[in-house]
Amino acid sequence: MVIENKNKSVLKPFLRWAGGKTRLVDFILGVVPQDLEKVTYWEPFLGAGSLFFALQPYRAVLADLNHDLIACFKAVREHPDLIANYLRRHARLTSKDYYYEIRTKYNRANDSIAKSVMFIYLNKTCFNGIWRVNEKGEFNVPYGYKEPPTLPSSKDLKAASVALKCADLKVGDFRQILEEVGTNDFVYLDPPYPPLNQTAYFTHYTQERFGISDHEALAEMAIRLSKKGCRVLVSNADTKFIRSLYNSFRVVQRKVTRWIRSDGKRYKAREILILNY
Repeated sequence: MVIENKNKSVLKPFLRWAGGKTRLVDFILGVVPQDLEKVTYWEPFLGAGSLFFALQPYRAVLADLNHDLIACFKAVREHPDLIANYLRRHARLTSKDYYYEIRTKYNRANDSIAKSVMFIYLNKTCFNGIWRVNEKGEFNVPYGYKEPPTLPSSKDLKAASVALKCADLKVGDFRQILEEVGTNDFVYLDPPYPPLNQTAYFTHYTQERFGISDHEALAEMAIRLSKKGCRVLVSNADTKFIRSLYNSFRVVQRKVTRWIRSDGKRYKAREILILNY
C-alpha cells in the first residue's frame, strides 16, 4: 500500500516510551538514507515510533512483541476522534486513586478501543513513561504524580492516524517480522538496551525478556539483511559487547541523558548508531 502524505512536518509520538528516541530524532534523521520513497520502512521494535512519525514514510511495516501497544496503534489509526473523546473523560477524572483504578481495570480488560484508551492514559500518567509488566503480563508501574497528565489532543491523534495509514501493523518477534524484508528496504532496529546497572529496567516491556542471546540473534539478522542489500540502522547502548556484535558496521557515537533508574535520577550514558551504509 502506498499513501502519499504531503504533510511532512515532523510529528511527535502520542506515547511516551522508555528508551524512546524523541530527543534524538534530529540526530538520527541526519544519518537516514534520503531515497526512501520507493522502498519500505521496517521497524520491529516500535515503542512510541518516534523515528517513524518523524519520517512519515510512504510504506511501512511496524511491529512489536507488545500486543497491547500494536492494538493501541491500530485503534488510533482507525478511531482517532473516538479515542480523543474517551481521553477527555480520563483527563477530567484523573487523580492518584483514579490511576490505580484504571490500572486494575486495564489488567482485567479484553481487547477493545476502551482498553487502548486506558493504555494511552496509563502510559502518559505512570512513572517516567515506563511500560513494565510482571511475569503474569500485568502492567505494574506506579503512579507518576503529574496532575493533570499531558494527554494527546484530537489534533495529535488525527495526525498520527494519517501517518499510520501507510503502515502494516503486526505483533511478532523481529526474527519472524524481518524475514520478509525486500532488497534495498530500510530497516531501523531499536531493541531494548542491555541494562547499564543492576537496577535499570530496559527489558520488561513484555512478559518475555530481551537478553544477551537476543542481541546476538539481532546482530546476526542485521548481517543477513546487509548481505541481502538492505540498508540497516541500529540504535543501542555503547558497550564493548554491543560493539563486538557489529564490528563490520559503521558506528556513530552520541552522549545522551538517561532518565530511567529505580531512584528516578538522570545519568549520562553513551549511545551509538550502527549502520551499514
